[in-house]
Amino acid sequence: MTSLKWLKLLFLYILAFVLQTTVGDWLQIFGIGPDFVIILIVGIAIKHGPATGCFWGFLAGFTQDIYAPVEWLGAHTIAMTIVGFLVGQLEERFLTLNLPAKMAVLAIGFFVCDMIYFLLTGLEKDVVTNLFFSKTLPECAYTVIVGAVVFYLSAGKAGKKKRSV
Repeated sequence: MTSLKWLKLLFLYILAFVLQTTVGDWLQIFGIGPDFVIILIVGIAIKHGPATGCFWGFLAGFTQDIYAPVEWLGAHTIAMTIVGFLVGQLEERFLTLNLPAKMAVLAIGFFVCDMIYFLLTGLEKDVVTNLFFSKTLPECAYTVIVGAVVFYLSAGKAGKKKRSV
């Protein structure tokens, strides 16, 4: 990967966190908002593979662990790294995913990330069940909708580049 691509990914990484901490608060409905960071990690992992997905997943999770006042330092790091790796296994060079498939991968990645986080933090079964239905499911739906728009717009941009060449 060229240094220009790394700079582009770094810019997207910073943009995702800025959106998450500013626009994400404005887009909340009943305390539920989209997760721009997981959209970025899934998009990077699909496009560039498991190693790049792991790296950016680690970086994003570590940043979330430091940024958020959470006593479970490292839980986001592990969860995002695993999601980056697993989603990266579907790298576009080997398997081309259409928009509905990317949305499904995003939803699964979101669930896996939350479940790993809940497992690592040692929450009780009743608390996890309550969080799953009250927070994880609605946030996943919202994230998938926003992710579909992002994936659609990025696919349209990539399609125009391929046609013009």
